[in-house]
Amino acid sequence: MEDDETERFHDVLLKLKPNCRNLVDVLKAEMSNARILWAQGYHKAGDDESLFAEALKIAQEADVIILTLGGKNGSGSIATMGEGVDGTDINLPPCQDAFIREAKKLGKPMIGLHFDGRPISSDTADENLDAILECWNPAVYAAEAVTDALLGRLNPSGKMPLSTARRAGQIPVYYNHPNGSMWTQGPSIGFNDYVDCPHKPRYCFGHGLSYTSFEYSNLTLDKKETAPFAPITVSLTVKNIGKREGTEIVQLYVKDVHASMTRPQKELQGFSRISLLPGEEKKVGFPLSPSQMAFLDEDMRWKIEKGEFEVQVGSSSEDIRLTDSFTVTESAWLEGKNRAFYTLGNVQ
Repeated sequence: MEDDETERFHDVLLKLKPNCRNLVDVLKAEMSNARILWAQGYHKAGDDESLFAEALKIAQEADVIILTLGGKNGSGSIATMGEGVDGTDINLPPCQDAFIREAKKLGKPMIGLHFDGRPISSDTADENLDAILECWNPAVYAAEAVTDALLGRLNPSGKMPLSTARRAGQIPVYYNHPNGSMWTQGPSIGFNDYVDCPHKPRYCFGHGLSYTSFEYSNLTLDKKETAPFAPITVSLTVKNIGKREGTEIVQLYVKDVHASMTRPQKELQGFSRISLLPGEEKKVGFPLSPSQMAFLDEDMRWKIEKGEFEVQVGSSSEDIRLTDSFTVTESAWLEGKNRAFYTLGNVQ
């Protein structure tokens, strides 16, 4: 890619942000006893493999290979995404996929650091990398934050704010799709996937890994039936069963089991951020209002509809750990401005 960045852009950055350090410099400063080697290896777009040889030679000497992947957000010829910058492929560029495959042959552990305004989507990365850190479009202290995560000083707790498609042809793909569509339609038609791709996203909404593990238990509802304007409390216990301190984002989803109009397969109705020491457990309670599940009926009025609602609690939209249900005893209508939109969990 001939229009790649030049030293001119680097010089401008240092004038604007004189304290901004790159990842190589921070790694060298924080790992003074380690030998940090670097080579460009590939471009941020295209299929040029001319830089592979030098980078692979360096990688052969390494104990661990760290790959910075993705593109560049901005505008003009130096950007691969952003305002006025369009593409037809949501995956990694061919040169980066090709380098991952070549580096894999060296038999070394490989970590991918993905920098971009959209999430990583690559069969090659999934199949060959030992870990992927989604960095998005970071700011001035990105190198410090990434280094802290790599060295274990920071235990990642972020969750995906969207469902990541495998291919552009899979879009739109989203977790709260209409009930009976997308990957939940298989039982009705007997065909669970595309002919060349799974229906499910590569990474689901709410997905995110940690250096520790969390156990969910003791899901309770303070009542099994409720009036349309009477909230219920959903409670559960979360325990850190690993050996590292960590933070879990507990996610509360609700499904309208049978409705007079087609409703989403599930909807995120609340979440809670819980920090736990190894072996520590905490109880979290969600005050859930039935008006959160209200929808516009055929007369364009906000309706809280009587019926059964399934409560799903878990670590992501697809990693549901606990379920229960409650019933709204009668229907009611309300002004949209009075509708509840979400609930935040209270750590007890």
